Amino acid sequence: MIKKNIDHVRVYGALHSPWLQAVLLGLHEKGISHSVQPIPSLTLLLNSGVMMPAAKIDDGPWQLDSEEILKSLGYESINEDDKRNIDRTWNGVLHRVDSPFQFFHGFSLNRDAHPSFLVRMLRSFFRAFITYYFFTLISFLILTGKRNDPDNFADQFLPWERRLTEIGSTYFGGDSPNTVDLQLFGIVQCHCSIPHPPLVGIIQSDPALRKYREWIGRMQEHFADYLHMYSGAYFEPGIPLAKPSSLPERFAYWFGAFSMLLLLPITVLTVFAIALLPKRNL
Repeated sequence: MIKKNIDHVRVYGALHSPWLQAVLLGLHEKGISHSVQPIPSLTLLLNSGVMMPAAKIDDGPWQLDSEEILKSLGYESINEDDKRNIDRTWNGVLHRVDSPFQFFHGFSLNRDAHPSFLVRMLRSFFRAFITYYFFTLISFLILTGKRNDPDNFADQFLPWERRLTEIGSTYFGGDSPNTVDLQLFGIVQCHCSIPHPPLVGIIQSDPALRKYREWIGRMQEHFADYLHMYSGAYFEPGIPLAKPSSLPERFAYWFGAFSMLLLLPITVLTVFAIALLPKRNL
């Protein structure tokens, strides 16, 4: 249901999530006031674990799923073929745990904009658990054979390269970004936030992806003042990276990470307990 005259949106998620990025890009595009929290509220945790993104529009209920949230903000839905092709461009993201340190380091740099110093410290401490959760989940997917890299990472972007050639417009949505643009660009941010160099290198240089790179450049220009941009370090025009967390936030994060490492059996059991929680309607 589309809600008009939105005052404020609370969003939960990690900036490394492509689907959170899509929601934040959509909110930025419409100029809607919003805030981001890196850990779920108790209601969310008990009802949907740490699934992200989640959004609460004004005093309404929490909503899950990037596309559904964007629809509530006034964006159009995506057809099934486009959904499959968008999901394909996510191939390679499971490589982000190839270096555990880089994975945790990437999460440690996520900045929290909450005005309270104490809240930022507590969130940073518990954000370490979110990192353990997704590190464990991704590692489990790899161990169970879910990581199937294509012969050439460029192949997953070719449907969008052809679409850009066919439509000849600035964005997939025509003169302005639509849901497809937002979700694809969210995945670009995901690939660049904790990069897998072979994949990012293909996007940067493969001659078959010229129009796709041009589209990335146009999106970066369009969202030049977006606060959570990671792709600007890899594609033209260069856009400043998202501001990193403060030193106290990083200290709190790493203190949490090492504390949970010392209690690793409990941490892992908690991860699986939350993963197995029955999901309820919000």
